[in-house]
Amino acid sequence: MGLTIELPSAGLLGIAGAQAFQISSNTTLSDNSIYVLDGSNNFTITLTAAPADGSTILVKRIGTATITVATALIEGSSQSLTITNNQPIRFTYINSSVGYLMT
Repeated sequence: MGLTIELPSAGLLGIAGAQAFQISSNTTLSDNSIYVLDGSNNFTITLTAAPADGSTILVKRIGTATITVATALIEGSSQSLTITNNQPIRFTYINSSVGYLMT
């Protein structure tokens, strides 16, 4: 189940009209969405396989689980990531050469 975040909230995050989801299990993420990663059981998230240039995904871990980002083209290299802290991460898809840029 998703929540629609209306402006100005989504606008402040830079993702106008974004859907917001709280997840605690393996999930494939959608473009232009916000995800709260919750829970204590470790799980894997998968970035969108064929995103549009400029699409954004924002994730924020709030639980104690270790979150694995499945292998994807991130900053020009095919790699996976592990999220173990509660810092927000913004994945913005640049193009098929760079893939996702993390900020």
